[in-house]
Amino acid sequence: MEFVHLLELILIVAILLAVGIPLFGKLQFKKLVEEVPPDRDEYKHLLVRKEETLISIKELEFDFSTDKISEPDYKDLRRRLEAEAAEILEHLDQLEQALKKTNSAKTH
Repeated sequence: MEFVHLLELILIVAILLAVGIPLFGKLQFKKLVEEVPPDRDEYKHLLVRKEETLISIKELEFDFSTDKISEPDYKDLRRRLEAEAAEILEHLDQLEQALKKTNSAKTH
């Protein structure tokens, strides 16, 4: 009786291999953690920071329109946020140009 169970087990393993190898043999395994170039990581961080700054400006405008903040404070905060946004945009432009140069150098 044990011989029959052994044959059944061998048959099941053979079927699983016959079906599994074609299915899983074509899969390309990806790395769990891929190396990210520092300039691309910084670029993504700056995009998030830009969005946060623009949201802060909108919230500041809403607070001023609902009289939650005084006009002098509004003007000061608005000036600071706009300066920060301009700085972020300038840095993003520099990174975009550097990335374009790097990509064009890789294609040539």
